[in-house]
Amino acid sequence: MISNVVVKRLPLRKPGEIYSLVEVDGVCCNEKLKGGYLEAAFSYNDNYILLFVSYGDGWEEVLYIYLLDLKGNKIVDRARIGGGAYAWLSACCLRDIKILSDNSISFEFMSLKDSDGWLLELFNKPIKTFPFALRYLPYISRPISSKRYFLIKKNKISLN
Repeated sequence: MISNVVVKRLPLRKPGEIYSLVEVDGVCCNEKLKGGYLEAAFSYNDNYILLFVSYGDGWEEVLYIYLLDLKGNKIVDRARIGGGAYAWLSACCLRDIKILSDNSISFEFMSLKDSDGWLLELFNKPIKTFPFALRYLPYISRPISSKRYFLIKKNKISLN
């Protein structure tokens, strides 16, 4: 994990909508992030920072994952776990974040019954994918895109 990343909440515009700006070494990113609490940040390939952001109230309904390109100073990929109509039924907290290799991280957050949480795999360059992320709906949602810098799937590697 890295410590030179700060998430600064923006003033509320609408109830329940929390947005923030991210700063790395005092330099502000050009995009607003949903969420207001930085759970974890990891450096990847010296060009990217992987951010785990929540609302920060202890029991979360939504976890946002962002990949920040340091050279372009912009978010190049993102995902959301949780949220939706039934989010309040499954509030939980982010836990057991572990770096498994240079390009993979495991963690638990609203995990599926038959898994050990989630496995996030980062790629050296973006891969082409089907533009819709349907596999783990309604748990994971992502913007429509034909390229991904990371994928999230069920973790079949034990977290213990």
